Amino acid sequence: MKVQDIMTSPAITVTADASVQEVARVMREKKISGVPVVDSQGRLTGIVTELDLISRSAPVHEPTYFTFLSGFIPLKPGEYREYRERLQQALATNAGELAGVDDLKVAQIAPDALISAAMERMLDPEITMLAVVENGQVIGVVTRTDMISVIEQLELELIDRDEE
Repeated sequence: MKVQDIMTSPAITVTADASVQEVARVMREKKISGVPVVDSQGRLTGIVTELDLISRSAPVHEPTYFTFLSGFIPLKPGEYREYRERLQQALATNAGELAGVDDLKVAQIAPDALISAAMERMLDPEITMLAVVENGQVIGVVTRTDMISVIEQLELELIDRDEE
């Protein structure tokens, strides 16, 4: 089975200049957990998920520093990197800023890719949705809910076979 067999198409998208409020409204009204961000030609530039929206509103905790020669040095570089990313999200005013610098290679998949490839990517807890891209254009999305539907269908087929 291929991604094109289970994807939702056409994809509901927003442009990078869509306000955070507009992104939240679209996601709420359409009852979706994420939305691809596209440029004026329909090319993927990022993805905004419900986690991005929630993270934007959550408190940002400053990392621990020590002072050296009137400078501040973070004790844990990873903590500082996370702080910068969270601060960037908290200050985001539009979809482009909120999407940040997602790894677009990981966030997209071809329509003729096998579902197993999409499932493997979604093992990453931060990937809840993949943009389906063909000829540079976003043509659909695959979500974890789509994957659950496939699993349910396969399980039902197994039960039917066992009963025969």
